[in-house]
Amino acid sequence: MSALTHEVEAELTRYQSTIDLLNAKAIDADKVFKPFRLVHGVYGQRQGGTNQMVRIKLKYGVMNPAQMRALADCAEKWSNGISHITTRQAIQYHYVQLDSTPALLRALEDVGLTTREACGNAVRAVCGSPNAGTRSDEPFNTDPYAEAVFRHFLRGKYSANLPRKFKIALAGSDADPLQQVNIQDIGITAVVKDGQEGFRIRAGGGLGAMPVAPVTLYECLPKQELIPVCEALVRVHHRHGDRQNRAKARLKFVLKNKGEEGFRKLFEECLAEVHLEGLGGRVLPDRLPAANPTAIPTAAGDEGAWRKVNVRSHREAGLAVVSLAIPRGDIPAKEMRILADLAEQYSQGDARTTNDQNVLFRRVRIEDLAALYAALKPLGYTGQAHTLVDVVSCPGASTCQLGITLSKNMAKELEARLLEINADERSLDGRINISGCPNSCGQHHIGTIGLHGAAAKIGDKLVPHYVLLVGGGDEGAKIHHATMVARIPARKMPAVVAELVKMYQAERTGTETLAQYLRRIVGAGLERPAASAAKAALKAKLDPICAIKADELGDSDLRDIGADKLFSLDELGAGECMA
Repeated sequence: MSALTHEVEAELTRYQSTIDLLNAKAIDADKVFKPFRLVHGVYGQRQGGTNQMVRIKLKYGVMNPAQMRALADCAEKWSNGISHITTRQAIQYHYVQLDSTPALLRALEDVGLTTREACGNAVRAVCGSPNAGTRSDEPFNTDPYAEAVFRHFLRGKYSANLPRKFKIALAGSDADPLQQVNIQDIGITAVVKDGQEGFRIRAGGGLGAMPVAPVTLYECLPKQELIPVCEALVRVHHRHGDRQNRAKARLKFVLKNKGEEGFRKLFEECLAEVHLEGLGGRVLPDRLPAANPTAIPTAAGDEGAWRKVNVRSHREAGLAVVSLAIPRGDIPAKEMRILADLAEQYSQGDARTTNDQNVLFRRVRIEDLAALYAALKPLGYTGQAHTLVDVVSCPGASTCQLGITLSKNMAKELEARLLEINADERSLDGRINISGCPNSCGQHHIGTIGLHGAAAKIGDKLVPHYVLLVGGGDEGAKIHHATMVARIPARKMPAVVAELVKMYQAERTGTETLAQYLRRIVGAGLERPAASAAKAALKAKLDPICAIKADELGDSDLRDIGADKLFSLDELGAGECMA
């Protein structure tokens, strides 16, 4: 347990006293308390009453063994026992009682974890590729800069008083499959240009119901300018984000409304102000050991297959990076404690969450791989990480007030269906991303196959549906927003996804990847008439699989996957993200 700073201690005291005022009915629950608790990472849950979701703001996915044990303890004591990994590398608890949150927040701060500004109109996530510092193609280590950005904005002057949320991510390489710089308000990539090291800076990207590609502000920003540039962009958002229409208040809408030239002008004005105030940065200790990777030895049977998919060489000799496939990002408390022990024993205590809801052990000695595999297999964490059968999903209607469908149940169904069809390795090279509503918490716009929950009537019956999108991907140097194909009844979606994989196996050309194939068959990049014709042809192929006539509806069609009651929108509520 660490001694808390006076600032944190005062913050926790104020949080408790504000809950006391709420319980005494001395403050308004909606107008006063809601925005207050959101800034502290406490979010009202779908079930209403005192049920809360609490989000822990892991800095670029880092969690050490002591913190992992604390996460397990807190999950067991105050939530449903599950630590849920989000698509921004955070941890969420569900079913937390409001009166328990003061003790929970204090227990987290005691081990160096915070919920501050994890929700609400704040600088939320500072994400970083969990591969940072381990790949052979990185010019320097981005971790020190991720730490500096995180520290600069935590409890910063503008950080909790923005028009809408604000997200930042860093990456060390465009080729890193676990980077996501193009879907953030600020995307930062380590580069070398004309012999000089620096950062490519992209700004104004985002997903939500309407994805927007970012603009490149710098091809190679000097390292010492990173903090001033990030500060200037936050100020652009603070001043020019729409505070009247919160649905259009993200930084991406400033970019969209002002255009690239107008956006740059606003940024340059704020940057000049930042420089005038004397805010500076510096080049941080960021040297990496010379790349000298050791090849991963093969092994027999299931362990061999695991090594091929889930293990790769670290840039340092004798070390491996191991991906733990966490089904739907849910880690029960007992398993979290075991992972803490394994991280200490096999990974020098170095573990990180990923944006596809998994965990990386980043410093595993190659001679320990067999022992680690044997320890992970009984936990169920040796599945094919970062593939189609490792489906990404937000919690959806299970807990979220905006959720339309039970997206995690769909994820489980898809994983099982794809394992049944015996797809080859190339066919599983991609991601499925599911959101329970159009707002893209599951990042469906960048899934190789993306789904978002929807509702539609067939005849006079309300039926759970998913909107199918294909061909998405954040590829570092370029982003592909997925193309919407069709709205499909939920019960038919597993068969549709399996059919897409089978079509790829039968129709792919040369070295064409699944993502490239899907972009081709929906006419991505073609003129509108040709693209519309391609999409119509695909829909015609899928229609015999997914079409249901009103007189063919069965009881299961009227229930969401895994639900014990008829599908309805009665529990749908207003989201608190814009409160």
